Amino acid sequence: VINYIENQFDKFLEAEQRVNRVQLVDTRVHACLYFIAPSGHGLRQLDIQTMMRLHDKVNIVPVIGKSDSCTQEEISRFKSTILNQLKQNDIKVYEFPPTDDQEVDWMREQLP
Repeated sequence: VINYIENQFDKFLEAEQRVNRVQLVDTRVHACLYFIAPSGHGLRQLDIQTMMRLHDKVNIVPVIGKSDSCTQEEISRFKSTILNQLKQNDIKVYEFPPTDDQEVDWMREQLP
């Protein structure tokens, strides 16, 4: 995955630096939806290592998979655990920008 992301960036950069530019198709990866298994125990070591390698190359949006099978309390605890682990490992995740649109802001409230 990381090699693919880097290759797409390199191809785009190379095309941008040419003297005779042509219409470029942007094939770069701009975001990674990172699905986390709803174990309730936090991130696995593999998740942490993968996100550490990805976070400076692409925007990471962590998603708790199958969260509809958990109670609100379980999801809240799981989110807190994940956020603490991300902070401890200095992993940056995408921060949704603030907006004045109330229909969009409900999504921000769902974020950890």
